[in-house]
Amino acid sequence: MSKTTKTLAGSLLLATLSASVLAAPQTNSSASSIKAGVAFDQGFGVTAQFNNKINAFIGNDGVSADYLFKQGAFNSDIPINWYVGVGGAINWDDNDHDNSYAVRVPLGASIPFAKSWDVYGQVAPDLAFKDRHNDNNDFEFGVDVALGVRYGF
Repeated sequence: MSKTTKTLAGSLLLATLSASVLAAPQTNSSASSIKAGVAFDQGFGVTAQFNNKINAFIGNDGVSADYLFKQGAFNSDIPINWYVGVGGAINWDDNDHDNSYAVRVPLGASIPFAKSWDVYGQVAPDLAFKDRHNDNNDFEFGVDVALGVRYGF
């Protein structure tokens, strides 16, 4: 599969995800927040957060989506928020045509630094199935690291 096809498939996945999130009934206006920005996760790419519950990313080397099931603040005096989630990632490598499909657990923090802006960082341990072109498939444990900036709409 070419990189263009993979990027289009990832974009379609994110569009489907965002449409389902936006169609969900909202109980208050703050729950409908959407943030978008740029980040380094699976390479350099575009990141989005929906309703402060779903993080999504599409980049040069893959696509990921995470559901944040636990969030909080470190201290009411310090504006640093933390989160824990569960999600998945698809990583592709056009050099040797190997792909991987991973389940991951992101642990992260975000810091609001200006009105409607935040910066975030996360570490996501993962278990990936490596789909190798030479049929030597295997499982691999790894850690993804992400850093990004987002603007809230």
